[in-house]
Amino acid sequence: MSRDWAGGSDTRWRRFRAWVLARDAYRCKVRLEGCTGDAPLKGGHVDHIIPLASGGAKYDPANVRASCRPCNLKRGKGKERHDPTPTPITQW
Repeated sequence: MSRDWAGGSDTRWRRFRAWVLARDAYRCKVRLEGCTGDAPLKGGHVDHIIPLASGGAKYDPANVRASCRPCNLKRGKGKERHDPTPTPITQW
């Protein structure tokens, strides 16, 4: 857990984090360049889509998703963060 994270880790957060990782099948949902694809219970991150610094809800299931460490750190802290632009599929 980042030392910069103001909320710290408590029992409620650890339970919520474990639930989010399980909900997302321990797979990174951010998928930026350099993504490892995995968000395991030990070492996986939970990404806040709307950062807490921008008013995002810490425990809102719609505001969080499983993330690998590289993707979560790449998205940065305290910036508006949005999903990457989807790549259109032209053929199946």
